[in-house]
Amino acid sequence: MASGIYTAMSGAVAQSQALDVTANNIANADTTGFRAERVSFAEALSQKPDMIHVGIAGAAPDSSRGPMRDTGNPLDCAINGDGFFGVQTPQGVRYTRAGDFRMDDEGRLVTADGHPVRAQGGGELSVPPGVAELHIEGDGSLVADGNPVGQIEVAQFAPGGLQRAGQNLFVAAAGARPLGGREQPEIMSGTLEGANFEVVRGVIDLVKISRVYEALHRMVESYKQIDERTARDIGGR
Repeated sequence: MASGIYTAMSGAVAQSQALDVTANNIANADTTGFRAERVSFAEALSQKPDMIHVGIAGAAPDSSRGPMRDTGNPLDCAINGDGFFGVQTPQGVRYTRAGDFRMDDEGRLVTADGHPVRAQGGGELSVPPGVAELHIEGDGSLVADGNPVGQIEVAQFAPGGLQRAGQNLFVAAAGARPLGGREQPEIMSGTLEGANFEVVRGVIDLVKISRVYEALHRMVESYKQIDERTARDIGGR
């Protein structure tokens, strides 16, 4: 029965990991521009050919677009299509779908966490002091008192080209580069993209995962009892 216990235990571990991913999705259901993760499972042979274990094959970001919400704030913007805003962090270039931008004390366009928004081609987007009106055009141009001062960088990647980096940010995977030669998607000013995850769906997923997890634990206990009974029977002969 050892192989059965091994399979059930590996399945329980995989379900526990899926529970963590789903809980994180639920916790970020109200986070601007959040991309939920979707878990996939896989079977694999262990070093012993008669033992099969179940594990998580991967947790990939869901590429579907979240709901759009009008805010009326000219510095809020959302991407209508594929792509991510480029931002500069102390750890290097990162990418996000969250467009709740603002101006900092140095006159730079920054994210809600204070990371400078990257300009097309690199660098920061700054405005001179004393500007009375700011808005963002559909091509991502930041316009100050009617004069363009730069264009927001929007990068597009092939599937699997980005990895989650925490704080609603992504980092380019090893060897991945933004795709060139593509038309930049429309930037929707005065709009924010919500999380592409619904709490109701998350709660349903939690219930399903919890039930499978409990069933696997019952299987493990059943296998243990069978093994113990078999050992007693053999030992009593």
